[in-house]
Amino acid sequence: VLDLSQNLLMGSIPSTFWDCYSLIKLDFSRNRLVGPLPEKPMGLKDLMLLDLSYNRIQGPFPGSLKSLSSLQALILKGNPMGSTSIPDDGFDGMKALMILVLSNMNWHGPVPESLGKLRNLRVLHLDGNHFNGSIPKSFRDLRSLSELRLNDNGLIGSVPFDREMVWRMKRKLRLNNNSGLCYDAS
Repeated sequence: VLDLSQNLLMGSIPSTFWDCYSLIKLDFSRNRLVGPLPEKPMGLKDLMLLDLSYNRIQGPFPGSLKSLSSLQALILKGNPMGSTSIPDDGFDGMKALMILVLSNMNWHGPVPESLGKLRNLRVLHLDGNHFNGSIPKSFRDLRSLSELRLNDNGLIGSVPFDREMVWRMKRKLRLNNNSGLCYDAS
């Protein structure tokens, strides 16, 4: 476990951290770290939690995250990634993921289809971005999902959830401030 959160750390994350094979938790949240995340595959095979929230990380969505097959929680919110999109296959291979928080990161483009394949996903926050298009129909298969925030984006089309799923999430389903979403309860 390495928790260096809230230490006013500056600069980029040293590349040596990405090869610490025995780490299970890496928390650099609430610092002043900059630069892109590495594109090379990461050696953090046992990592279960990665929290880099509220830093100044920028750049494209790193394909290297797909190599973190043990990852259960990925929290990147509050980083100004730049006007970029997440590749459609950006989450392929992350089968253990249960918590994904990508709020307020300036993401653009469609919501990645690969999110709908994460059957263990319980919490998904994509709010405060610039996602457009429709919510992937594969989201209706996210049966473990108990909290979903898609508010404050530019989403359109029908909401692909049945009544049971909407009822289960109750107030933890946030879709407001998407001017083109509609829900058909029939």
